[in-house]
Amino acid sequence: MTDEFGPLRQAMSDLAEHGGNTDLYERSLRTSRKLQRRTALVVGSAGVAVVFAIGGAVAVATANRPGPPTPAATQPAAPSTAPTSAPSVAPTSAAPSTTPPSSVPPTSSRTSNRPRYPDCPSAKTLEKLADLPKDWRFVPSSVECWKDWATAAPEGPNLGDGIYLFRYKAGTGWRFHSEGSGFICQELGITSGNPPFCQMD
Repeated sequence: MTDEFGPLRQAMSDLAEHGGNTDLYERSLRTSRKLQRRTALVVGSAGVAVVFAIGGAVAVATANRPGPPTPAATQPAAPSTAPTSAPSVAPTSAAPSTTPPSSVPPTSSRTSNRPRYPDCPSAKTLEKLADLPKDWRFVPSSVECWKDWATAAPEGPNLGDGIYLFRYKAGTGWRFHSEGSGFICQELGITSGNPPFCQMD
């Protein structure tokens, strides 16, 4: 049997005696560490580039977007005077009393621009919601609205000094809330503002 690898073994042995083995090991470690550093640098740079690309796209998209529309006011917050010559018109409403609040045409084709608060109801509308005694009615000039609340003073025989309170809720509309002569705002769930029908504690 002939040993074909004999000269190769001899060369390797000679190389090992001169430290060639250690040189190869150190060089391979150095190359491996360089590759690891390059890989980490490339991955980090790619991550930073992705973050900047997403941030830039968001900034451009929000810069061209118009701000949220402000709702148009349909009624004054607290009316100070009421007309006395027009009994069929509610004092703070822009529509006649025979027109329900929902029949006011929208000012825009988008449904997100609806008014923040409902239109003030008429005295006749509120009379249908309250269980008034016989021969009583609401005085049209006494109907006042504040946000989603409405008040009306009755007219008729044997009157006291109370008013009727109504509340508007989406989905159900205007509903009778209570009657009385003095309301505490916090008991009604009102914690801010200046409603004309209740007092802050």
